[in-house]
Amino acid sequence: MDAADRSAGKVLAAGDPVAAMKAMRAARRRRYVARTDVMEVLYRVYLWALGALFGLAFLAGALHEVPAGPSAVAGIRVHAPAVIGLAVAVLVLAGLRSGARGGPLAIEAAEVRYTLLAPVSRRTALRPAALQQLRVATIAGAVLGALVGNFVFRRFPGTALEWIGSLAAFGALVPIAVLGAALLASGRRLRPALAAALGLALVGWSVLDLALGRHSSPATMLGDLATLPLQHGASAGPAGLGAGLVLALLAVGLLGIGGLGLEAARRRADLVAEMRFSASVQDLRTVILLRRQLASEHPRRTPWLRLAGGGAHPIWRRAWQSFLRWPVVRIGRVLVLAVAAGAVAVAGFSQTPVLFALPGPLLFVAALDLIEPLAQEMDHPSRRLLLPLPSAVLVRRHLLAPAVATGVVLAVAAVAAAAIGGNPALALGVGAVSLVPCAFVLACAAAVSATNDPYEFALMAPEMSQAVNFAPLLFAAGGVFLPLFAAWKVEGGDGARVGAAFGVAPIVAGFALIGVAVLTWRADKRERGAM
Repeated sequence: MDAADRSAGKVLAAGDPVAAMKAMRAARRRRYVARTDVMEVLYRVYLWALGALFGLAFLAGALHEVPAGPSAVAGIRVHAPAVIGLAVAVLVLAGLRSGARGGPLAIEAAEVRYTLLAPVSRRTALRPAALQQLRVATIAGAVLGALVGNFVFRRFPGTALEWIGSLAAFGALVPIAVLGAALLASGRRLRPALAAALGLALVGWSVLDLALGRHSSPATMLGDLATLPLQHGASAGPAGLGAGLVLALLAVGLLGIGGLGLEAARRRADLVAEMRFSASVQDLRTVILLRRQLASEHPRRTPWLRLAGGGAHPIWRRAWQSFLRWPVVRIGRVLVLAVAAGAVAVAGFSQTPVLFALPGPLLFVAALDLIEPLAQEMDHPSRRLLLPLPSAVLVRRHLLAPAVATGVVLAVAAVAAAAIGGNPALALGVGAVSLVPCAFVLACAAAVSATNDPYEFALMAPEMSQAVNFAPLLFAAGGVFLPLFAAWKVEGGDGARVGAAFGVAPIVAGFALIGVAVLTWRADKRERGAM
């Protein structure tokens, strides 16, 4: 036993439970740091930082952004705060729902079992975990906002300092609002129905602001902060009030943090521990299943619409029967992701094309839900081998229904972009010519990700394992980015831009063919290995 452990034992014997708790946590932290390979951590940070710098330098050199016209600036000045506020309101709704189920803190099971049952104030015991989570989220949001501001100031009136500062502050306040709402719901033990009702009320308030052109919602006030350089100081008061309300929400959440329910905390601790292990080995399929358990997201016992039995296409029918058993929460999540992708695409045209990199990952998350029938088939390899059909053919047939469903999601995104952007011809045209190839790219990327073997390269070549797991997301982002960027890059009318998006459709289709080839090769390989 070293000197630090002996000092911890003296503290334990002194009868001060708070000091004992801090001493035990300090000892655990020292042991964790002692087992950490510092050079390996620094090497990974170096690689990620180098990749991020090269990526930002490439984007800054390739975009060649020109200043936005007066009409575009006026439209963003009027409508952008409410649109951004609506997005913030949706995130706050998600935070309230998470808090009603025991979130957002994910403490360890031992902490729940011993620390929270010890004669220590729960607020004192939980505050360090809450502050740590808040600190990480706030710094990440501020950095992301500053990066976006670095591109935005090149197109809009205002100095670089104004845009980077306002967007960094906005990026820092958004996670504060979400975590504050979640802490409020968990500490006050709000029922899920009440938490959802409060979140929906905020969303409805923001929708009214968008429809009526008002700035009364607290979420819309945060949108004023994000566009503050365009407002010429007119929105400084609402922006400051919105920031103050967010900080007040966080204070209320932290003050009531001790009301966290033990049962919900224990359940969340066990599930999050499994999720962390699965994420450490890049097992995305297990992470998705555990997240659904964490959200208490279960399929409906009876489908929304019962399909007729039999038929010549059982795989097609099974996939659609699976979609028809989706709960309301999953349907709403996919629709929100589609609308968000359309809104971000519009923002890319009006603000900075660097935002074109975001619709692909958003739609990829939706496609991970849509590929569920194929993922369930791959979860049972022994049963798959009993079917009178080669595994490769089975996998290819399982792609058709998810691709069609993904096309529906893309159509929703295009309609949302047409409604938000005010240029229906361009939004619907680009969506129409890129719908089929993008739908197949997203379905194939999700299928490749859902069928990855997390232990194939994890031990011998961990870098290869990370590349294999990251490639589907990259292909999904690139498949959606190319048509949008081509339409933005071409000068001319809507017809020329739609034609440019159609011109890159073969490249996007090539991405889909690569995904089909990978799935076929993987299915054949596993079938041969099982025989």
